[in-house]
Amino acid sequence: MSRSLHEITVRILTGVRDRLPDWESLDPADRELIAACAADAARLQLRALGAPQTPDAQLRLLREKAQIHAQLANLAAAGGIRISTAFWDAVKGVVNGAVAVAFAAL
Repeated sequence: MSRSLHEITVRILTGVRDRLPDWESLDPADRELIAACAADAARLQLRALGAPQTPDAQLRLLREKAQIHAQLANLAAAGGIRISTAFWDAVKGVVNGAVAVAFAAL
């Protein structure tokens, strides 16, 4: 995993943990799945930055996001909807933060 990919993954996972006060009470397997989804979401965000703005490219990105979302839905016993919402809020926070920094540097 590249350094930037690792950093994005850690930021997403930190955001999820901050949004889930009961993180420590989740089953370790559920926490591992969420961490894997964070890595997948980081890869997706990096791919999205370089993807052409064509319908086919956008569809591929949406399919990848749907796969991540489906994995999170498997956490239904652990409150999958709540976890999914926290997860995507964390992803959005990381992306918005990165965009803000990029524009501030201009």
